[in-house]
Amino acid sequence: MAVYGAQARAAVLPRRRIPAQERAGRSGQRVGLALAAIVVALLLGLFYLDQAVRISARNYDVDTLLAEQEALLRDRQTLQNDLARLGSEAAVAHEALERGLVRLGPPTVIDAR
Repeated sequence: MAVYGAQARAAVLPRRRIPAQERAGRSGQRVGLALAAIVVALLLGLFYLDQAVRISARNYDVDTLLAEQEALLRDRQTLQNDLARLGSEAAVAHEALERGLVRLGPPTVIDAR
């Protein structure tokens, strides 16, 4: 039974319900939380990197100072050896003869009156 001039009715579809959170615009919470976690992880990584660089710099400074200490100890030992060698009586007498000084004769004793 067809009716002439009648229009077909649109089928009524069930209405999709939008959750209240999405209607209120709160669906971005997960994205914000993920971004906050990324920022925190980045800051922790930068903090770790800063500490690692500082420790490396301190180790370099310590190594440099230890090398300088060893050089100073070697110089000290060399100076002590030179002092022992050049400070002896024979070395002083030899140096005096090289510079033109002569040995004194026997001492002259003057009697006190």
